[in-house]
Amino acid sequence: MTNKGSNSTILLWLAFVASLCGILLDIYNKTIVDGFVKALTTFKYFTLQSNLLVVLVSSGLLFLKEGKVKTIAKNYLGAVTSYILLTGIVYLIILEPIYELYGRERIASVLLHYVVPPAVLAYWLLNEKRRYQFKEILKWLCYPVIFMLWGLLLAFWFEDYLYPFFDIAQYGAFVAIYLVLVAIGFLAMILLLFFINNFYLTPHIPERRGK
Repeated sequence: MTNKGSNSTILLWLAFVASLCGILLDIYNKTIVDGFVKALTTFKYFTLQSNLLVVLVSSGLLFLKEGKVKTIAKNYLGAVTSYILLTGIVYLIILEPIYELYGRERIASVLLHYVVPPAVLAYWLLNEKRRYQFKEILKWLCYPVIFMLWGLLLAFWFEDYLYPFFDIAQYGAFVAIYLVLVAIGFLAMILLLFFINNFYLTPHIPERRGK
């Protein structure tokens, strides 16, 4: 195994173990307070969802032989990379200053927000060989848009605010502005990954055009 291959394997294992341990620790922390069933509602948050996607993709790349399912994992690596990077960036800029976490909660947060995103990004930079087609941008955006609609649904019907920028009771119409900015952030991250992919990672591979 080359140094690049060895480093890639280490990064993939790091992403897999950190995301899985972070998720399990977060559920454990909430189980102690609210019970196991209620603790599972933690999966309504983007952090847990994006890290779960990392678990699924990384486990597929690590444990599956070449085949249809592993190909799916490879094809979704770029999209999942964009989601987990936004998880880390949004937490760092918006949420970290207003949340005070200690002990096990802090450990889970560090794993999910500060360990997994750079590990996935580094693995993506070293291993992405598929040249992206720009028509994929809309596909990548579907999940973040659906999540934001889901967040608005919870806010309007149940007064359950996933994140501060969903708090319509406090911010009113400004919530729409915040969500537009978040959507722009997602689009910018996706475009950045597409740019890196097309001009640096796979510049020699001609783009396949659909029929």
